[in-house]
Amino acid sequence: MISVVILTKNSSAYLERCLRVLHKFSEVIIVDNGSTDDTMEIAQQFPNVKIYEREFCGFGPLKNIGADLATNDWVLFVDSDEVLHPDLADFILDIQLDNNKVYQFYRKNYYNNMLIDGCSWDNDYVTRLFNRKVTRFNDNQVHESIITKSLTVEQIKPDFNKFIYHFPYNNTSQLMAKLEHYANLYAANNYGKKSVRLWMIPLKAIAAFIKNYFIKKGFKYGYEGFLISSYNTMGVLVKYLKLYELSQKRNLAIAFTIDSLDIDLNQLVQSINQQKLLPAQVIFLVTNHVLVQKQVQFQSLCQQGLVIPAQIIRMDSQDSQLVVSNYLIEHHSVEGVILYNSFQLLENEDALYSAYSMLLRGKKFAASDVKFFQNLSTN
Repeated sequence: MISVVILTKNSSAYLERCLRVLHKFSEVIIVDNGSTDDTMEIAQQFPNVKIYEREFCGFGPLKNIGADLATNDWVLFVDSDEVLHPDLADFILDIQLDNNKVYQFYRKNYYNNMLIDGCSWDNDYVTRLFNRKVTRFNDNQVHESIITKSLTVEQIKPDFNKFIYHFPYNNTSQLMAKLEHYANLYAANNYGKKSVRLWMIPLKAIAAFIKNYFIKKGFKYGYEGFLISSYNTMGVLVKYLKLYELSQKRNLAIAFTIDSLDIDLNQLVQSINQQKLLPAQVIFLVTNHVLVQKQVQFQSLCQQGLVIPAQIIRMDSQDSQLVVSNYLIEHHSVEGVILYNSFQLLENEDALYSAYSMLLRGKKFAASDVKFFQNLSTN
């Protein structure tokens, strides 16, 4: 016995056609993550369908949830914009299943009902049938795949109509929406695992267009071929830009130890405001005797003088480094704090930008008046 699993979200366009072909399967599991269209109403029309609602947690993890909800050990995954050819559905039901195998099927891709057999949409085999007691999907947020280590992948040839119809896009709006979604998932999934240099990104995009439009013969499909080749190219461009941006983003605060009444607070605030790269937050570590004398001035500068959020912390007799360490324990959103013992270090408007660049390159500060404290709880 085989259970079919389908993930849905606003999938009404093709869901009825998808489910009609699956009527011979004893169980179809729908895992919906927030549909607002007619998806649920369509699914409820089919007696072999069971509906579950779950929050989106990435494609790999969500597909594993769907497999766990199935009654049968053998599960067939079908996308909500796919329709099995009836002959393929019958073939799958008649397969002599082998626990040491996973099964792969040919998929024909259509743009606005036009078959596209190029632009990297050709030769598309997808692994979809497996025993959930033997294997499962990896935990990738996007581009998830079934773990096939120590298993045989049996490829079912598309002869005698054994293939899957795939209707991923009908217009450019759908293309752009999916591009943004997938790029965000790719960046989140690969942050800290893959590195990309800025100069590589345009080269990767150019190579992607050459591959899709020329090598993969996108030019044979007129406007649609050019559009899909461009979409694939923009997908490469945007996903690497997002990954690069994510890897460069540092939610860092700066801190100053203020233990003298002679400090010119207005000049300090001006030095912070003129920085080319502004910090996420400013922390003033102020000793008791200074705060007693200048509390009103501090509060006024924090509320009106600075263009970024600021916080005043009374130091008492504590060491400034200990105060910063305790601050990071309580504030998980801050990735780290650069502690300055002299605000003259910020007189140059490039000072913070240079400090951030050093941290991104893994370099340490040479000046003894500057220290960096990383928030280990954010790793």
